[in-house]
Amino acid sequence: MALLGRKSRAQKPKRHELLDIPIGSMIELSDPITFETSETGARTFEVTERKKYESSGLLRYMYLLEDEGEEVVLGVDRIGNTNEYEISRWIIDSEEELGEDLPDSITLNYPHPDDEEQEIIKYVRQEIVLAKMTLVNLVEWVEYDVELHEYTNADQGLMSVEICGNWLTFYVGELISLSDVSIFPAEEEEEYL
Repeated sequence: MALLGRKSRAQKPKRHELLDIPIGSMIELSDPITFETSETGARTFEVTERKKYESSGLLRYMYLLEDEGEEVVLGVDRIGNTNEYEISRWIIDSEEELGEDLPDSITLNYPHPDDEEQEIIKYVRQEIVLAKMTLVNLVEWVEYDVELHEYTNADQGLMSVEICGNWLTFYVGELISLSDVSIFPAEEEEEYL
């Protein structure tokens, strides 16, 4: 029986603004890359897929964001076992079948938009992490064992290569500030998610 005639209610824990953002949420980015690629200082994307990676010392969310056919990925990494987080903006550089083992360094060539020269960027592997990945979108909720190869370059650029079965996904990105991100959460997802 509740005190003073009031019914007691179990309070649902408040959702952390960066973790487990529901599918269908809107995220506005105003980081320097978004500013360069759009005519305004910010652009709003919809969360269409979420990947959660967990292992000893790793908690990472990768949110696939879409707007008018363009895709970007927002990454959220917990720093150690603290309540601090790093935010990153990524693109999916490529997806391909696993051929041979990944090397300790990977060089990417990007065409320069103004001339025929190419920008050559070398990434060096920093670590390999075995993790459990949970993938959620509008049609599925599945778990996979994955291997993450984490690379950096001389300009603090990031590359993460996800190996899932015989499939590789190359993510290329950089750290951004939390002030570059505005999150407008959707209502709770369907019960099965």
